[in-house]
Amino acid sequence: MTSMITIKKSPVDRRSLHPRGCRLRLSTSQKRIDHENKKYYKALAEAIQIKRGLGEPVNVLDIGTGTGLLSMMAARLGADTVTACEAFEPMAKCAREIIQQNGFGDKIRLIPKRSTDITVGEDGDMPERANILVTEVFDTELIGEGAINTFTHAHRELLQKNSIVVPSAANMYVQVVSSDFIRRWRDIRPIKLPGGGVIDPPSEMTSCGGAPALHDLQLHELPQSLFQVLSMPLHVFRFDFSGTHPLKFDNQSSKTFEALHAGHTDGIFMWWDLEMDTKNKINLSCAPGWGHPRPEELQWRDHWMQAIYYPNQPLSVQKGDKVKVISSHDEYSLWFNVQPTNRADSSDNMGPACSCGMHVSYSRSQIGMLNDPHRRDIYYSLLKEKVTENSIVLTVSDGSLLSLVAARLGAKQVFALETNNFTRKILQQFINHNDLGGKVTILSKEPEEITEEDLQSYKIDLVVGEPYFQSAVLPWHHVHFWYAARQLSGFLSETAEVFPCLLTIKAMAVSFRDLWKIRSPVGMCEGFNIQLFDQLIESSSEISDSEVEPQPLWEYPCTACTDPVTVQSFDFSEASWVDNTSQSSNISITLDPSIDEKCNGVVLWAEYQFKDQLKVSLGPREKVIVGEKVEWDFYSKQGIHLLTNKGKDSVENLKTIDVSLTFKRTTGDFDFIFKTKTS
Repeated sequence: MTSMITIKKSPVDRRSLHPRGCRLRLSTSQKRIDHENKKYYKALAEAIQIKRGLGEPVNVLDIGTGTGLLSMMAARLGADTVTACEAFEPMAKCAREIIQQNGFGDKIRLIPKRSTDITVGEDGDMPERANILVTEVFDTELIGEGAINTFTHAHRELLQKNSIVVPSAANMYVQVVSSDFIRRWRDIRPIKLPGGGVIDPPSEMTSCGGAPALHDLQLHELPQSLFQVLSMPLHVFRFDFSGTHPLKFDNQSSKTFEALHAGHTDGIFMWWDLEMDTKNKINLSCAPGWGHPRPEELQWRDHWMQAIYYPNQPLSVQKGDKVKVISSHDEYSLWFNVQPTNRADSSDNMGPACSCGMHVSYSRSQIGMLNDPHRRDIYYSLLKEKVTENSIVLTVSDGSLLSLVAARLGAKQVFALETNNFTRKILQQFINHNDLGGKVTILSKEPEEITEEDLQSYKIDLVVGEPYFQSAVLPWHHVHFWYAARQLSGFLSETAEVFPCLLTIKAMAVSFRDLWKIRSPVGMCEGFNIQLFDQLIESSSEISDSEVEPQPLWEYPCTACTDPVTVQSFDFSEASWVDNTSQSSNISITLDPSIDEKCNGVVLWAEYQFKDQLKVSLGPREKVIVGEKVEWDFYSKQGIHLLTNKGKDSVENLKTIDVSLTFKRTTGDFDFIFKTKTS
């Protein structure tokens, strides 16, 4: 038998493990965007002016200084002393050099510590307490990076009374929506087979409170046709950072609204804003377009987004019904629920917890895939055609429910290869709840360990997968399916069929509206030279970044610059694909000079062909039209390669992009090389 690659399994694909959570966090958040920088600068100037007007010396503390930008702003504005702290050693070293290069080495004292470790006094890190604090310690949830304790500790240990804090306060807003589409990300919905029959989720899943983690995303890019607002934006929390009132580490609020429309309370949108100055004349909002108080200030950002939270149990409401939104937080997390006004507010302030296991075993994207009507239609159509009363079926995927569908369609026996410990438990719950224990058998072994006894001496005549594996980072990594099928070839009948049978990797040149900015150097920012930070990012990227990285492109608009082209296809119905040590291809993407779109990236995706017109695309969900916006799959990530642009939004005079792909069978690696040619 051929060699088998081993892919380690993980229960969730956390966003913090891909570029949105690491490099993007470092680059776009540390430099912030011009809009945010100007508001910080303006608020700092006002704070310093107030202290000067009171005849006080101006002593500024910058917590989490990053590049040192806010500290240099304070120094330029005339602060008497500026103390900056940064706990991340490489960043602290970089900040020190940037501060020195900009001529503020003698005006800014940098302490390489967490603010909670700083001491004040004659022998301490700071000789005296500061009277202005400036900081950016926020995330999408506002408080997830420990803002509550940071401000509380600073007021208690590091700041004078009547200090000014920038920002002065934050406000949090929610909006309740009705949306069958959004609900697909929360629970696995019943599978209703067109020919009759249903596969129901276990009751412990339908009554579960759901995952405790937020669902962060770019709400502004979610088509408004996919949801119906049931409430106007509701102000649920105000966090006073000024020290006038102590911040609460645990808090709860209740807001009542009248339903604007009939529907179900499927989701709760959340965002926040910052009151940068003491009078809230300088306000920075993270609201999506439809809820933004100043639409002309709407900015693209990838470090402070919006989030969706899911009620424990959606309510059915009629227009005019009164509904309560119960909002809660602890030191680091938020959670929200809805309930009728005639019910007492819940005293449970512990937050949601998944009791069924499914919500912590499956990612939001996988739950969405399982509920996607288009995918369900494809799988049902295939199984309806191929499954007979004599069929012996093997399913290979993490957390797939195809084994239950095959059993419901009358297969003689179904085996589900589930090597993922987490999803295997969930599948067993589905089998038990739907009384399919006699028809569906779970195999927990690795493919190479399967024996004839495990298969009850049956020969498999149909192997099918979605395919989906939680360890896959890029769309083509689900190729693990065919390694497993190949490993089990000795147990297949002579007429056995394997679906999907074809993997095609596609590519297309695009013009990203905003995503190119994640590779854009800071350079000069508010008159300060931050190029040393660019060098740090660049050297780090050269070590850690791949040629192709994953991004959920439905959140990042782009325009097609070319038609899609095939990079390479793998026909797994032919045994020869696995006999080659490697397989290579080279293609050239030619740009049409008549198209008025400036190319700044290449997108790659996978298409899995089952038969004829039955295919699942992990790329565009609609036909691509050159010069128009591309509509991407909502439930998968695509691979992107951003073209080097040195801060520009495109590559000038770009003529062609050459893409080379080498697939190494023994390791399962897909190696890409990109070369651009200009005229």
